[in-house]
Amino acid sequence: MSLDTPDQTRSFPSVPCLQGAHSPRLVSVFGALSVAFLAAWGIAFAAVIGLTGFLLGIVTIGGPALGLLWGGYRLERSEIEANRYGRVCQWFVGGAVGFLSLNLLTMAFFPWHDLAGNVFWAHSSINTGAVGGFTVGYVEARAIQREVEATAATVRAERLEDERELLTYLNDLLRHEVLNSSQIIGGHASLLRTECDDDGARDRLETIERESDELIDVITDVRAMLDANRRPEPYSVVDLTALLTEEIDAFRARSDDVELEVDLPETALVRGNKGLTWIFSNLLENAIEHNDGGTARVRVTVDATPETVTVRVADDGPGIPDDVRETLFERKSNNHGLGLYLSHILADRYGGSVELAETGSDGSVFVVTLPHATSAVDEPALD
Repeated sequence: MSLDTPDQTRSFPSVPCLQGAHSPRLVSVFGALSVAFLAAWGIAFAAVIGLTGFLLGIVTIGGPALGLLWGGYRLERSEIEANRYGRVCQWFVGGAVGFLSLNLLTMAFFPWHDLAGNVFWAHSSINTGAVGGFTVGYVEARAIQREVEATAATVRAERLEDERELLTYLNDLLRHEVLNSSQIIGGHASLLRTECDDDGARDRLETIERESDELIDVITDVRAMLDANRRPEPYSVVDLTALLTEEIDAFRARSDDVELEVDLPETALVRGNKGLTWIFSNLLENAIEHNDGGTARVRVTVDATPETVTVRVADDGPGIPDDVRETLFERKSNNHGLGLYLSHILADRYGGSVELAETGSDGSVFVVTLPHATSAVDEPALD
């Protein structure tokens, strides 16, 4: 439902010529014409009004006229939406006509003693009414605009809060119901397989166990995606060297048959939050996931420049097939789950990127590039 209904915003009949997006220019044109008319009045009645009268005209008419000239320009470049210009211009015209009518009525009973004075009076009345009407219309339009924006912001905030609550619910549901059930199924299948003597049954139990493990991996990725799409933690300056050292140590502890070669600088500061851990944890797991040749070899290097920090994760796996490369970082990439897709999303949020730099029969190289934070007191521009 529109927050700006006709009943709320219209007090004057609609004037078609005042409803266009360029109607503020009419205000500026009026101001310019008022200045020109003032000059013509000064020339025509110079003998009557003298220098004092002309200076009085400049102050009482010229100043407001220049204000209208600037006001139309300012209105067109303000935050006020174009569909409210007509409202401002209607106030502008209404003020000018209304104040002139009131003064004409007064002039009919108490006219000035000469024509120059009456023309000045009428001109001043039009200008004063126009300035007053424009000011009221402009202030009102700004107030309406701010109210609409505040209401829209509140609605967006409520919608985001509802979405966060839904994501939290789905995350909890996956963890407590689906993930736990998958782990129980896989555990029972593993126990039965060790006690089963029937080869056919063992094969089927192995299939159940394998599919259960894959389902657990997918659930883990989905939960990470849900976390990534909730309101992120505030960004801060993170020492990527310390983060990678901790993650590599954890990777060594949970992985068998892996040789890790690491080349890290003393410090490498970037902007981010705990999502950085997910990026590199996923890339390390991905480096050994498809390696079926015994001991996997993984090399992690970090290069820092004044502008960027680049992390290279190289493996000696079989490489990535041509038909997979184009969709590697897409949500539905085959054989790579959601991990690389999430890594891409998170790196992009940090103002960086992740890409496949090299791949072939002798392995693949993934490169993560992030903006370099120059000091621990840098305030992140990302949010």
